[in-house]
Amino acid sequence: MPKRSLSNRPTLPAARVSNRGRAFAFALLLGLGGCHTFDHIVVDRIGDTVSAGGTVFTGDTDPQLVLDALPFGLKTYESLLAATPQHRGLLLASARGFTAYAYLLQQNADLDAKLDYADRRALDRRIRALFLRGRDYALRGLARDDPDIDAELAAGRPLARLRTRDVAFLYWAGTAWAGAIDASKGDPGLLVQLPLAAALMQRALELDDAYDAGAIDEFFVTYEGTRPGGDAAAARRHYERALALSRGARASLYLALAESVAVRDQDAAEFRALLQRALAVDPNGVAEWRLINTVSQRRAVWLQTRVPILFLDEEK
Repeated sequence: MPKRSLSNRPTLPAARVSNRGRAFAFALLLGLGGCHTFDHIVVDRIGDTVSAGGTVFTGDTDPQLVLDALPFGLKTYESLLAATPQHRGLLLASARGFTAYAYLLQQNADLDAKLDYADRRALDRRIRALFLRGRDYALRGLARDDPDIDAELAAGRPLARLRTRDVAFLYWAGTAWAGAIDASKGDPGLLVQLPLAAALMQRALELDDAYDAGAIDEFFVTYEGTRPGGDAAAARRHYERALALSRGARASLYLALAESVAVRDQDAAEFRALLQRALAVDPNGVAEWRLINTVSQRRAVWLQTRVPILFLDEEK
């Protein structure tokens, strides 16, 4: 089953700080207005603004600051979606935002040695719910172009109606779904849904195999490297493809191979080498990857302490 590295590289919801507070104020004012058509025009315009791309969050090097800031942004998105439920940009921003928030919580939980079993289980339930919330927003976005997507997934039918413009929704739906499964710690009710997450990712790969500099290939590194019956050779092929597309500048990719194939093969030497490559990445090399590189490098340091636990032949 995919481990954390499956969502090792979620991109956080992009927003422009100068417009976010303004957007929220507008949303409050709209609740007092009486012109339904005008309200929707303004909310659509605000939605376009707050869901636009940028590096306000993804370019930060303080994960805790971003984690603390995310809830306000996410509830702002939801308040705007209440007025325009089919707004494509807001659905995508909500999908990636809830997924990223769940991922950051999960990373913090992994590294927190003070969490006892009961507290971690409770936190995992919350993380799973957040991942599923992100997945559902992404599926809503996909349903705009394919109203039968739920039935098609359940029946294993090709997602032929979806096109290149749907790749981001496919990616975030698959990432969030896999994240929820990981947070469920073997819950069979969710574990059997893993192929559905993979089907979304496979369609995304067919439509745009270079999406986000190898993000989809990175997903499949962990998917093939950790699932029961997975193909380690396929995982390595996806790793090489993602490495070429990202030019080696994303630390999370090295962790994906380390925590999947290297652990599965019990190759401690490769595991250590991959962690060193992750730590050698310049976190400021690509502005929009500063946050994910910072998070990944913190995880790499933590993983170095877990070698005796992950590898049977290593000294305790």
